[in-house]
Amino acid sequence: MNRGKPVTREPQINPQSVSFKPTDLIIPESLQEMFPEQVDLFKNLQDKEKQLDLLVNRKLLDLQDYQNNNINGVMEDSDKNEILRIFIYNISENQPWQLAKQSGDQSEEAKAIAAGSAQADPSWTLRIEGRFLNDEAADNASRKKFSSFLSSISVELFKGATKEKLDANNIIEWHDELQQIKSEIEREEQQFDGLDIKRVGSSIPGNPTEEVSCQILIQPKMYPIKLSILSKDLVELLGTNEITQHDCFVKLFNYIQVNDLFQFDQDKNLQQQQNSILIKSDDALLKIFQLEKFNVPQMLDIISTRLLKPVEPIKLNYTVNTLTNSTLGDMIIDLKINSDLLNKSSAGGANKSVSDLINELMNNQANSIEVNKLNENISLTLQLLNYNKIKYDFYKKFSENPVKFLQQINDKNHEFLKIICSDSVGYKTNEYIDEEIFRKSEYYKDNIISEQVNLLLNSGRL
Repeated sequence: MNRGKPVTREPQINPQSVSFKPTDLIIPESLQEMFPEQVDLFKNLQDKEKQLDLLVNRKLLDLQDYQNNNINGVMEDSDKNEILRIFIYNISENQPWQLAKQSGDQSEEAKAIAAGSAQADPSWTLRIEGRFLNDEAADNASRKKFSSFLSSISVELFKGATKEKLDANNIIEWHDELQQIKSEIEREEQQFDGLDIKRVGSSIPGNPTEEVSCQILIQPKMYPIKLSILSKDLVELLGTNEITQHDCFVKLFNYIQVNDLFQFDQDKNLQQQQNSILIKSDDALLKIFQLEKFNVPQMLDIISTRLLKPVEPIKLNYTVNTLTNSTLGDMIIDLKINSDLLNKSSAGGANKSVSDLINELMNNQANSIEVNKLNENISLTLQLLNYNKIKYDFYKKFSENPVKFLQQINDKNHEFLKIICSDSVGYKTNEYIDEEIFRKSEYYKDNIISEQVNLLLNSGRL
């Protein structure tokens, strides 16, 4: 019987995305009047970009829908479901009652065995193993092992009625890390039919100090990954307790579309329509989302953060019993497993091609870096354009009427200087402001002005 070995998880480093302010990609209206053709061309490019993003996302959803439909077709075929029977038991070794029984035997061979065992410490081994209830031979090389159908196993050991930790290593975990397996052969070598946990000592059920209890968590594999629905109203609407995030969104989208709950503004262009599509809640959606109106991004966020959660693993409590040689048969659970879900040969090349295409679209870091660079260049160009527009306005007004323009600047600077030099609430008035203080040069020291600027900034008045 092979033993499972935990696989160390390595952190994945995702490329950082570049974020921009909303004003970084907006052209002022004054520039639209000066360069109408160029601005219209830029807006058309933005509309085309939105349409292209929408098309790519729709095709990606179509691919995921196609993949999920193929997998769900396999899962709904009950004839292919097989029973995976899991046995949880313990084996006792060198316990005092076993040694006494062996020494009581009059045969020389039994006495020799008892004398050798007396030097070893008493121990027990907890074993979690599984097998399919079929006619397949146990020595078949192509037979899939027990761990192939599990995502993880976790065992926590407690001592006595107070549930104290048995020892420093009281938590034992195994996780199937697919991403760290370099080849199918290496992956098969790490699979096992049973997980053994051996400890020194004895466990007497019912004894407040000698009893050893275990909490066992078993997470079966599911394709696609299903999530539990937290909202009872959503369960009533969808008619299921578990669903994939993709299927949940599609079913809600179809419900909204059938009941004509989308709101569009026909007076706006395509780009503005996409950003302003609202969903008007009926009685059912109001109970689920607690909002009278919301948009699609809000719906996706609420679904992923508030309405769905990972399916709870199978939780079992087991008490180790060293008063018998073996407790095999005391705890048995049966799971329905579709063997085709984990059989790559039955999945066919089409699903693998679709999965590779989806992974390429989702994890193409080179394209993401290139797009981020282009967005950054566009943002910097627009910032430079806005800056040049400010310079152009300045020199244009200055050339039209220099005296009047300079007088306006002087008046404005004088007004700002009053604000800086005074902590008065009489903004744009002379209330609480002594004009005489402006005639003294010491009031215009840099440190005083700096303090007043900081004060105005912190108070939100500047």
